[in-house]
Amino acid sequence: MRLLDFSAALIDPQAIKDAGYAGVILYMSDRRPGAEWMQAKPATREYCDRLRAAGLEIVSNYQYGKGDTSDWYGGYDGGARHAETALRYHREAGGPDQRPIYAPVDANPTVEQWNQFIAPFLRGWASVVGLEWTGMYGNFRCINWALEDGVATWFWQHNWSGGFANDDHPAAHLHQVRIDKDRVDGVVVDVNTVLKPDFGQWSKAPNPILPRESVTVTKPEYTEIEQMGTSASSRHGARIENFLLHTQEGNGTAESLANYLSNPANGVSYHYTIRDGVVVDVVDTDLASWSVLDANPYTINLCFAGSRAGWSRDEWLARRDDIRIAAWLAVQDARKYGFEPHVIAPPYERREGISDHMYVTECLGVGTHTDVGPNFPWDVLEADVREFATGAPAAPPPNAIDDVASVTPWLGARRTVGENATPDGIGRYAEYEHGHIYWHPATGAHAIPASLFGKYSELGWEQGALGYPVTDFAELDGGEVQGFQGGALYRHGNCAPVWVHGAIRARWHRTGSETGPFGWPIADEEPLDGGEVSQRFQGGQIFWSGPRDTIAVLNEDGPDTPVPDHD
Repeated sequence: MRLLDFSAALIDPQAIKDAGYAGVILYMSDRRPGAEWMQAKPATREYCDRLRAAGLEIVSNYQYGKGDTSDWYGGYDGGARHAETALRYHREAGGPDQRPIYAPVDANPTVEQWNQFIAPFLRGWASVVGLEWTGMYGNFRCINWALEDGVATWFWQHNWSGGFANDDHPAAHLHQVRIDKDRVDGVVVDVNTVLKPDFGQWSKAPNPILPRESVTVTKPEYTEIEQMGTSASSRHGARIENFLLHTQEGNGTAESLANYLSNPANGVSYHYTIRDGVVVDVVDTDLASWSVLDANPYTINLCFAGSRAGWSRDEWLARRDDIRIAAWLAVQDARKYGFEPHVIAPPYERREGISDHMYVTECLGVGTHTDVGPNFPWDVLEADVREFATGAPAAPPPNAIDDVASVTPWLGARRTVGENATPDGIGRYAEYEHGHIYWHPATGAHAIPASLFGKYSELGWEQGALGYPVTDFAELDGGEVQGFQGGALYRHGNCAPVWVHGAIRARWHRTGSETGPFGWPIADEEPLDGGEVSQRFQGGQIFWSGPRDTIAVLNEDGPDTPVPDHD
């Protein structure tokens, strides 16, 4: 499968199809000064709709500066700023959530440039779009560095790499193999080969992209009471970025809580209170309420009257209708004030959208509140927001845990009645006779066998360094392995499982993993003097001594001889 990328002009979709290409990589960026000829920047909804109508795939990409004005020279702040622009154009063009946007490293940088500018740039980018959706356009060596530093998840490889390998990188999803050598419909194009089934194409998103004319929603029924008081302040020109949810930590009604908030002597207020289908407007949304200290000027705040942060998921779901009304209000205010109707659930990322008081504490560093609590049903709110924002019905999600169990007979009998919520309030898990199944919307459902679960427990389950499982359990010759967000667990023979991750794991993989000269890992990483880390394998040791450097030594008689690395 081959894709095109181009910026000079919009190419007729049928011409792309007739030329034998399966889709395009589009720029979600402005034209830089002096490059007004780039008529394909930024991608528009009208053009993307035409591409999709022709059955062509779309991938989102970004690049504004080039050469001495490369975007990555902006470091962390530049990465966040450019990502905000990319995400805005991506969504305006009809791009769905949970799809990557490839950030530009259109260069052959030195390791010093990588450390000083590019790695921070990608971290800033990830702070906006999320690490799981951070893509990088870069050469073979930059992909290695990004993997070792953990700053990107998707990779679009280019070839102008100063003598470095131009073979397909094992981690690359796309590979740009021809630049400015081909034309389609008279327009100069670059040609890319597809290396993985999921390469970031919009059509792989879990939520469909609806045609604009089909976006129709029904407002939920509720009674609205206007009870504006004077417990408010000017926003002083601040742009609204977040809609935040709160708990009362009491037993009030929407009206009784509003009465309390309307008295400025009490020093607290919210824009809305809600309970049992009654919404009270307490503060005009053009003004700042007194809810989140320094974050008041750029937030809208809603409080669920008679609620508590310590509630269980079932207690929250007893207020299901109020959650749906809150979603409606949030989407209407997002449209009115121009911020993204994106639900920011734990683990939080700093961005505009809909979240709670805990987000202010965790991401904005303001205050110490933890409401709405760990068991709030974020998945329910997200489905409602998606429906009101896009017109996509909030269909119940398939029971992924049951689906996995039905094709995993080695798990044995189920021990859990129903599913248990993980402490983050998002994931779910179920226990079986010979293992567990864990599910998270970002990773899917995967079974963990009992032989690995003890180590998973030791490392703190999904809240620990491993996070959620991202691959199915697999049997290898003489052992077994399973991948997690924070690395992988390997178990050889009857030995205890070992955690391998980060730069040491990447170096071990480059030697051939368990089939290479180092063989299986036999112990977790061990700290050494001076901040170094070592991990022992059957055939030797691998040392990590800095942000990127590893040293590998085989077990042999005589002086230790480092094993050459391979990019």
